Amino acid sequence: MSADSKIKTLERGRDKVKTALIEAACEMLAESGPNAMSVRNVATRAGVNHGQVHHYFGGKEGLIEAAAAHLAAQHYANAQERASGSPVPMPLTLSEDSQYLQTVVRLVLDGRLDVAVQEIESGQSVPVNARRALMGDYPDGEVPPELKARFAVVLATELGWAALESFIMRLADVDEKEQELVREYARTITSALVPDVPQSNNE
Repeated sequence: MSADSKIKTLERGRDKVKTALIEAACEMLAESGPNAMSVRNVATRAGVNHGQVHHYFGGKEGLIEAAAAHLAAQHYANAQERASGSPVPMPLTLSEDSQYLQTVVRLVLDGRLDVAVQEIESGQSVPVNARRALMGDYPDGEVPPELKARFAVVLATELGWAALESFIMRLADVDEKEQELVREYARTITSALVPDVPQSNNE
């Protein structure tokens, strides 16, 4: 085996270990959150030695950040595909990325807002891209509070619906045969809340 072949084999091995650790961390973040997740449990689920977490990620914190970034990038790609490239996602589709949603909720509940919002700086954030498209061209960046409130209500609707749809349906006394019709009405209502894209964005 040539030196180049050995290097490529090693690189593939490294990539395989890192991928296994990130996937295991994604699963555990969604299932139990960052506080309950341990380096040993993630390594066991990934099928590698726990020392690999420190080797590749510097420890638990680095792995949590890498897993959150992976899920955010995955959600971004999925949302772009569902919206045919539009920066504003299709209403009430966040539940299709359940692992991302569950991870964000658990990060926030566990007091790790710092990790939950790291996607804001990544350039691959669905809500940030939607916000920029809807609010980006106001003079001096002074977006009216009413517009911010409308956007915040849309975000709350999307997150709440995705996380609690079955509970919401029960509270609203929606039987099984009515559910799709109720979803369609809810999509229409949510779409009406989305602020219009500023005219200057279309010039």
